[in-house]
Amino acid sequence: MSSVKKKGPNLAQQISFLQKLLFFEDFDQHEIKQFLALSRWLRVPVDTHIIKESSIEKVFYILVKGSVAVVKTLENGSHSRLTTLAAGDCFGEMALVSETRRTAGVVTLEKSYILMVEPDIINKASVFLQLKFYRRFCEILVGRLVNANKRLAKADSGKDIKDQKKSPESQAEKKRRIPDGEPASSLSGKGGTIQKQVAEEDDYDPAELPSMPKKKPLGRMKLRRLVQEDGLKLPVNPAVAAQLSPFLLGHCEDTRRFSELISLDPVITAKVLQMANSSFYRRTTPVMSVPHALITVGINHIQELLAEETFKIFVKNQFGGFTSLAKSFWTHSVVVARIAELLKDIMRVNTTMDVYVAGLLHDIGILALDPLKPGFYPQLLRQDFPDDLSEAEKEYIGIDHGQAGSLLGEKLGLPLPYRDVMKYHHFPEKMRDHGLLTGLVHLADLFAEEKGCCFGGKKCEEVNLHSSYAWVLIQDQHAPFRDVNISDFISSFRTELDREWPEIVEDISW
Repeated sequence: MSSVKKKGPNLAQQISFLQKLLFFEDFDQHEIKQFLALSRWLRVPVDTHIIKESSIEKVFYILVKGSVAVVKTLENGSHSRLTTLAAGDCFGEMALVSETRRTAGVVTLEKSYILMVEPDIINKASVFLQLKFYRRFCEILVGRLVNANKRLAKADSGKDIKDQKKSPESQAEKKRRIPDGEPASSLSGKGGTIQKQVAEEDDYDPAELPSMPKKKPLGRMKLRRLVQEDGLKLPVNPAVAAQLSPFLLGHCEDTRRFSELISLDPVITAKVLQMANSSFYRRTTPVMSVPHALITVGINHIQELLAEETFKIFVKNQFGGFTSLAKSFWTHSVVVARIAELLKDIMRVNTTMDVYVAGLLHDIGILALDPLKPGFYPQLLRQDFPDDLSEAEKEYIGIDHGQAGSLLGEKLGLPLPYRDVMKYHHFPEKMRDHGLLTGLVHLADLFAEEKGCCFGGKKCEEVNLHSSYAWVLIQDQHAPFRDVNISDFISSFRTELDREWPEIVEDISW
């Protein structure tokens, strides 16, 4: 670890970062200052080995910004990626309780800020700080032990099946395998088929699914209050947050990449648009896109906003803790946005509204409803879940995710066209004012489902593409498309979508 630099942010920045991490949620500013005085702040370049496998050291690390991969050397000398850690995670904890050799290595995937904690140093702290530290430390160990037990139980239950279908190397192992000499930064992978990615990353056993909640829908007024309350936590995609981290300190030199990363997450995009459309900036016309927001608000203010928002990724039990469900949500959002933009380009639609943003935000209401009925969305993983998600949401929660998205968009002050898309993207026949935009997102949703890119793997509706009312809206409001044969267009667009598919899913292999 010779390339590690020990110069990091100033004390105020350090305290600000740590206060937003789950590890330090019970620490006050004075205690964090004590902790920093007894720790070492490391700024680590990309592709640097923080921990080398089989080494011996009694050091514990807390990842403050950036991302790292935990890797294991296999018998043939290649490396297997065990997991990826993001801001707020810790690693090397076993070194504090034993002097055994490191069982795995840890390498940075990007420039990272890390706190190195030595047990002899922390023992010099006040008794109260020690108690808080070791309590949090024990919580981490217990949590990882519980997860390990679940994995063992799952492995035992599937042992007979695996023996019957034994193969030299599983698909999951192939996915994790790192060829010799490949840089650690390429561990995240690119491309692939969405269905295969979700299937390979399923981290649940059907027996672990919670029981179906009772049909007790809440009243409309109560739901409006709950969706729009200030305390509602909306989770950010941790993979996107990790990629954004290097852009949040100092001067941002690559504003295009900064904008692209913001546009990979619905909540971050919504927060940026909320700031740009707030009364503070007093604009006569709404800000509809992320690049426009960066110009309106300024890069520095956006950096300050995201430095706070991207650390709000530790929302407990999001989608019941089923990570494959969360990944399918974020993947579906980005894929629908990109397909909608492709439709716009091929149809040659000229609009001042950002079709990509409309597609990205279309399902954000799901994030608002999930904490209101925590056991509901994990049911999507059941084979017998109802085909119509919107109707099921109304029966079990009280409103569907489209209505919830519209209420949330109203609370955030998002432009009306995007709120209408959220509300009517499953019911384009009910749209009145923004039919063209809604039609494009509705069709993008259907094409995404055809490609197997659905939230939780479950289609939201059974609609024949040829008979969708969205075509009526588009032909009514886009004159050049009125003479187009719908069947021929669908056929040609499917061909174009197949050709563009690798690029559409290129950088969203969470």
